[in-house]
Amino acid sequence: MNLVAKIARHSLADFALLGEALFLLALARLALRMVPVRVLDRYFSRSPDAALPASNAAVVRRVRWAVTAAARRAPIKFVCFPQAITAQSMLRQRGIASTMYYGVARSREGELEAHVWLMTGDRYVVGGESAANFHVLKTFPAAPPRSSDLASSLVG
Repeated sequence: MNLVAKIARHSLADFALLGEALFLLALARLALRMVPVRVLDRYFSRSPDAALPASNAAVVRRVRWAVTAAARRAPIKFVCFPQAITAQSMLRQRGIASTMYYGVARSREGELEAHVWLMTGDRYVVGGESAANFHVLKTFPAAPPRSSDLASSLVG
């Protein structure tokens, strides 16, 4: 499909969403470089004001599309962390609760690798393609403890 046909497929609302995603990606990347971690931690840890159920699948799909399309086509590289921040911000603005996961794993060479992904309920928004390979260190906002975690903390 040529470029003109691809552009014609999208509405003005799609382009506005894409522009919002691109702006927020750049802002997230800048914040990760310039804002102290403790300030970012407080910001990401706050709960949304009023959250709709994460089952608003159409909105989640559109946000996922906008963030991944903007990141893929941007002249600079936006890795998982700014993508998750952007998607969470866009969903929060639309009243949809989400949880950002920060995890680590060892590479085949033994190097420590980090990855960030975003979920609404049990559905991945961004970064889910390799999330299963990572051990979760922190969630934003903090996820309630799973019953298995609670039981092991009571026993151990």
